[in-house]
Amino acid sequence: MAVGDVRVLNSTDIPNGISLPANSSARDYLIVVGNTNTAHDVVANYVVKADRSQTSVFGVETAANMLASRYSLSMEQVPLARTAQQAMDNKVRAFERSGLTLKTRSNPLTGSRFSIRRNTQVSAAVLPAVGDVINLKIPDASSTNLCNNFISTQATVASVSRRAILAVDTLDGNPNLLFTQAVMDSITAEFDNITYPTDSSYYNNPTDIDGNGHIILLFTGQINKLTPPNTTGGFVGGFFFAGDLFPPTDQGGGPGSFCAESNQAEIFYLLSPDPTGRFGNVRSTSSVRQGTRGTIAHEFQHMINAGNRFLNPAASSFESTWLDEGLAHFAEDAVGRVSRGFGDLQTLTFSDVLPCNSPCSQANDFNAFFFQNLARLTDWMDKPDQFAPFSKMADTSLAVRGAAWAILRYAADNYSNADPRTLTRKLAAGPDTGVKNFAAVAGAPIDTLVKGWLVSMYADHLGIANLPAKYQYRSYNFRSVMPPVSKAVLGQATATYPLRVQSIGSGSDNITAQNRSGTGTYYRLTVAAGASAKNVKVLDTSGNNASFVGEHVYVLRVQ
Repeated sequence: MAVGDVRVLNSTDIPNGISLPANSSARDYLIVVGNTNTAHDVVANYVVKADRSQTSVFGVETAANMLASRYSLSMEQVPLARTAQQAMDNKVRAFERSGLTLKTRSNPLTGSRFSIRRNTQVSAAVLPAVGDVINLKIPDASSTNLCNNFISTQATVASVSRRAILAVDTLDGNPNLLFTQAVMDSITAEFDNITYPTDSSYYNNPTDIDGNGHIILLFTGQINKLTPPNTTGGFVGGFFFAGDLFPPTDQGGGPGSFCAESNQAEIFYLLSPDPTGRFGNVRSTSSVRQGTRGTIAHEFQHMINAGNRFLNPAASSFESTWLDEGLAHFAEDAVGRVSRGFGDLQTLTFSDVLPCNSPCSQANDFNAFFFQNLARLTDWMDKPDQFAPFSKMADTSLAVRGAAWAILRYAADNYSNADPRTLTRKLAAGPDTGVKNFAAVAGAPIDTLVKGWLVSMYADHLGIANLPAKYQYRSYNFRSVMPPVSKAVLGQATATYPLRVQSIGSGSDNITAQNRSGTGTYYRLTVAAGASAKNVKVLDTSGNNASFVGEHVYVLRVQ
């Protein structure tokens, strides 16, 4: 192999292992044992055996760390919030998939299954004016049935823009005592000018069930109650619920085809300012303004994706959780890029995403749109063998979500013909779901996509000579971005690239390992100049040549 070469080996290609002949020059190899079984969360067990011979092992990722870009900014000065929102999002998405259905029975009057959904659009709602009071229902997110258990309330309209209606729950108080008018208008202006056009461009236009051409942003203390008092480290910023697209009563579609809670409108339920902590925790206006920016970008993708399928006669189910969440996390990144004036495929370094110490507007953008994805990716990089992007654990695992975002980012960079918006629009349109949808839209077998992604997560911007472009990211320089983020997330003493790579070849290695379908385990073999021939075997637990479903071994010569 020449430096920069990548080989893909099946078990039948290496019945006697991977042989590395003696050579007078030093060599460095990355070996990834990949698992591309198309079934979710299948665990493969194996043993990596490397010959005893003279080697030069510099330690995990030492050479890579030396090539990581330098930076001088303090992550400790950026406020972080990570987990409570994901937990609530998981609950809502899970109920949509279990309590709502797109597989409605035929309408007895028309014989059309689809007409039940298509005809749910209500008469066009009159666009409210500032000061109007509107009636709304809020799903009770503390319950197990979001359609049957809800809270009826009223809300005061406080700002109306070209695309948004901002309303405040009357139980929270006078909107002008919670926000200034300038802040409320800034929220609707950001939605009009950045979030709406960006998400629409990436995922298609939202539905307009109520016919008023607007999205309701309801700020309500009911969302505040979802974060227990004195909680630190995270909060629920809000959510979208697909039940609001369904009719409130059965139109002939049967169970799951209607939702009593439905407002028959496109609506976000959002965290509200709470200066006295009446709903659980003190929330300042500025913290609510900042804390809901990324939430709106994320939840808007869920709204568009669900709406695409709700009105598509060919769609029989909502998108798979991993891909729905991956696209929503992608939306955070996309909106952040537009907010900062970055191009869709502009290669971002850490100094791009955080060019100043907090407090500053760029630090606010970093925390709202960039940090969460990078933090979740850190979780995956720390345990790449245990979490896969296609895992059913996407409803509970931050690492799975980080991997899902990263492989979507990789596909957008390398399989979109330099047009990531077209790729994501096709993904959001369906009607296929999950891995089938992803591979079809990317136009490549899932084996090829996983291989390129796994190799890229090591090789990205490492400066490997002659490395094909498909083994790097275009949109990020992860060697620059990830070290400072991982230092904050993992509590490292020094900032290093967080991908866990096991050095092999320093002795007679018999490393027992496993990985899940859709991901891989990383090994690094560094051979000193003049070392004798070496051999690396991937064996099953009985000592025979491993041969599990989806087994691929990827070998990259680094130097």
